[in-house]
Amino acid sequence: AGAVAVALAAACASKAVSVTLKHRPEELELRSALASFARIARLALADADRDSAAFEEFIRDKNSSAVDRLVCEGENVARLIAALATAIEEVEARIRPNMTGDLVAAKALMSAARRIQQRNEGEALHAR
Repeated sequence: AGAVAVALAAACASKAVSVTLKHRPEELELRSALASFARIARLALADADRDSAAFEEFIRDKNSSAVDRLVCEGENVARLIAALATAIEEVEARIRPNMTGDLVAAKALMSAARRIQQRNEGEALHAR
């Protein structure tokens, strides 16, 4: 769920950048950010699949190897959250005022992803 929230956050940020680019197509930094958001969304969805598989393994096996894999997948999601937060910060001042709601939504989704990730990590580490 955390990784999917990251992908949705990246999609919200992408929308804000895309609309802004329609009005200012010369902004190369925004084009670069748009590519970053797309990459983060793709990686987040792939992480969601791997995290789901790791969770299934954890439920089935409940061994230290399964816990380690689950924690590792969680760390991958945490890195994507950090990368997305940085990318949003870098473009936030350039976004059209009428699109800031999409950035607010992206940040809320990132916050939810962080909370999910922290809770999942705590539960996995507790299972060790």
